[in-house]
Amino acid sequence: MEKRDSQRIAANLEFHCFNIDYFGIVENLSEKGMYIKSGKINLPLELQFDITLPLKDEILHVPVRVRRIAKSNGYYDSMGVEILEQPDNYIKLIHKLRPS
Repeated sequence: MEKRDSQRIAANLEFHCFNIDYFGIVENLSEKGMYIKSGKINLPLELQFDITLPLKDEILHVPVRVRRIAKSNGYYDSMGVEILEQPDNYIKLIHKLRPS
């Protein structure tokens, strides 16, 4: 049984935040959140910021809140974020990436 109310879509999208201090790969996303894999992440839970997704034809800014961070190999290297506001182009991206 699926626990999520939004289907996760596999992705391999580059992301940036805080003027490129943090960057990595969005591994999956949905209308309500993203799972991001990066180098060392040291962000507090509940922190709100904009993620920048450089796409082929535009740069998409998505406001998010950190909901979960995960550790592997001794350091935090991934996080789950909640989408705070869904820009129209973000919804279009979701529909474009969703498998048929």
